[in-house]
Amino acid sequence: MRLHNLFHLAPSEPMFLAENSFSDQRGAPLTENYLLEFENIGGNAAARKGGGGVLRLTEHGIPIAIAVYVHSQGFDHWLVLTNVISKDERFSKRVSDIFGSDSEEIETDASDLRSAVIEYYSIFLVNQWLCESCAREDMPYLDLGVSVAVRELLNGNAGDGSNDGSEDRNERLSHLFRKISGMIELDLSGADVLEICCGDGSATAALRDLGCDPVCIDYDKCDICDGLKSGQLREERSIVLDATELSSFFGREFDCVVGFMVGPIQPFNKDVWASILRESAKVVRTGGALIFTFHNGEEVLNAYEVLDGCGVSGETFENLPDNGSSAGQGITGYDRWVYAGRWDGHSPPAL
Repeated sequence: MRLHNLFHLAPSEPMFLAENSFSDQRGAPLTENYLLEFENIGGNAAARKGGGGVLRLTEHGIPIAIAVYVHSQGFDHWLVLTNVISKDERFSKRVSDIFGSDSEEIETDASDLRSAVIEYYSIFLVNQWLCESCAREDMPYLDLGVSVAVRELLNGNAGDGSNDGSEDRNERLSHLFRKISGMIELDLSGADVLEICCGDGSATAALRDLGCDPVCIDYDKCDICDGLKSGQLREERSIVLDATELSSFFGREFDCVVGFMVGPIQPFNKDVWASILRESAKVVRTGGALIFTFHNGEEVLNAYEVLDGCGVSGETFENLPDNGSSAGQGITGYDRWVYAGRWDGHSPPAL
């Protein structure tokens, strides 16, 4: 794993992040508990008791993660604590106060550590450690409960396009993005892209075909797991995360936020989807694009109103079949309605 590489440890070394999930890294309750415990007993004493040592990851000399060799639940292993997601300003000083200068210091980048954390949870998910129905009882730090997947509550029948082949759909999406590129001069080659509500990644290939490597999120961990197993999602770029909390985990760091087949948007969940769209607008850079597809016109109009209230200037259009192109043949309910907009931080230009 990347986490092993960052700490210069062999892959055979047992290593565990303290928190049970990527989303738990934000509040980091178990990290706080372990830091308090180390403060009470003394960090170096804890490391000696485990028979190992302490490794410290730093960025520009400031600690951003610590690996402590401990003995827990019958075996020795590395316990990793980090603030790369929580952004706890007290973390660095506390780590320095607890472990002093005896730990081995390894310089790295926070972005590399974040990728390693994302990959860690993906690997554990695929290996069935992160579900109550699959988790092995003897593993530490994995006492997860079963979370209700919001998308299962929100998503009904996908519509007429539910039986479309993924290759045909990706071809149509590539055709769609070429159309959008002509409208707003969109170039995603090498861009920082976030795909929300990615499901199992069935449409993600269309983004990669445009030359980007998107970060993909979905609240349904089973969908993410399926996508990882099938190879449609990448371990270090896929996160089980609630899209209503985007700005709690990301800054304005994306050139584009994309969502395919957003919805279904219905009266009982309209506020939830409005929150997701607003959060999407909070994580794009100045000049960043927001592109969403929908099943019907009412949904896209709702998105237009929400995003207009966020200062995003956009257009909506119906993605009709192009009878002169094989890419447009057979298009049905999937990605039928499209929103494309930009946020410039102040007064967005007309598209």
